[in-house]
Amino acid sequence: MTKIKIVTDGSADIPPDIAHELGIEVVPILAHVDEKVYRVGIDLSDDQVYDLIVSGHHRVRMATPSSSVFEQVYRSMIGTVDYVFSVHLGTRLGSVLGEAVAAKQRLPASTTRLQLVDSKSASLGLGSVAISAARAAADGAHPEEVSRLIHATIRHTHVVFFVDTMEYLEVTGRLTLAGSVLGSMQRIKPLMILDEGEIVPYERTRTRAKAIEGLFTFVEDFPRVQDVIVLYATTPEDVEKLLEKLDPIFPRERVQVARFGSAVAAHLGPGAMGVTVFEGFEEG
Repeated sequence: MTKIKIVTDGSADIPPDIAHELGIEVVPILAHVDEKVYRVGIDLSDDQVYDLIVSGHHRVRMATPSSSVFEQVYRSMIGTVDYVFSVHLGTRLGSVLGEAVAAKQRLPASTTRLQLVDSKSASLGLGSVAISAARAAADGAHPEEVSRLIHATIRHTHVVFFVDTMEYLEVTGRLTLAGSVLGSMQRIKPLMILDEGEIVPYERTRTRAKAIEGLFTFVEDFPRVQDVIVLYATTPEDVEKLLEKLDPIFPRERVQVARFGSAVAAHLGPGAMGVTVFEGFEEG
């Protein structure tokens, strides 16, 4: 049987136990704290990074792992794995894939095939793609089947979210909005969607309660939904409000609840919430 390996990065927010169970290689995002650099999930836990961000007592900046780190990961698989799918944070959201591309260019010729994939997503929008691919590979899918599944899952997975303040997103430079538009958004709780990997405004909501209602409406508007993941940063109490709204259309026992990983939360700020929706595939 063809041996397939899935690689992703720390912005996928895959729970460590699931990554271990499925054999997913997660390249950690880096946290620069004051003058020191830590690997998130190895040197510092997500909870520890969250505490540093929220406290405001330290300068915390998230950074992409270098191409040399990816090169080391890929080289470790040469000769032992037949096919590697390396699925990463959307290129419009960060430079992770660029580092992976640079690493691939330095690899020696080998029988191990390496396919790099732009997920056009983040958090469990990305993570769910990597998990689906790893499960398919574990079930004996061929590389061509895994490749088709990855790209189909990307097309049918959608992420929408809101933030308490635009400050964190503004600092990252990932919002391509005119200054006047950004200024007006500072006074509201706008819903934003990942559209082809780009953060764009989705709906103007003025209060947190309306923003949570907007998350529900986003799910409700899909004619077909297979999976829903509710994401939060620092307000687990608001998750219950959203679950109550979702329950009549999507049973709460089927909804996954997860906390944004610190690598993502650092760009969204405290109070952020979102949902990931996987439509599933058309039958027949």
